[in-house]
Amino acid sequence: MRETLSRHLDLVVVIWVLALAVGWSLVSLSRAQLTADQWSAAPQNGPAWVIPSGDLAQ
Repeated sequence: MRETLSRHLDLVVVIWVLALAVGWSLVSLSRAQLTADQWSAAPQNGPAWVIPSGDLAQ
């Protein structure tokens, strides 16, 4: 009986931690002062990754 309760308690703790993380993310995003274009487009400051010039396997 204790083993099944401890297994369920672990599951409840994991679900609570995930719920808190998602809730915190939503609250922090809702408080961020972002314009509409920042929500719908990726930043355009430069390439997302740099391909080395010596790499010919492209």
